Amino acid sequence: MRREFDFSKAVRSEFWKHMPPHDQLARHTKERITIFIDLDILNFFRARAAKRGKPPYQTQINQALREYMEGSGPPGKEGLSDHKLISHLAERVAEYSAAKRKRRRTKKSKT
Repeated sequence: MRREFDFSKAVRSEFWKHMPPHDQLARHTKERITIFIDLDILNFFRARAAKRGKPPYQTQINQALREYMEGSGPPGKEGLSDHKLISHLAERVAEYSAAKRKRRRTKKSKT
């Protein structure tokens, strides 16, 4: 791979004209996660999605969560300012990420 690239003749793609504003980028960004949802809730959203003209069930779940999020106020002082909670969550995320990387490496070495 080159150490430097020449972008002097580069042309911006038409794709960038359709991007949302920078302050709304998080709202339009999707992230794959693993989550356990009760079967009755999942069946409810899947049944609604099976009707003609309805959005997929993942989109409906996102809409329901967004309505809840926008309906409830901002988190209180005990939420984000609790440094113990934040550091504990950061440790858990780091452990999860390390375990995930390790699993990927072992899968690649087996094949």
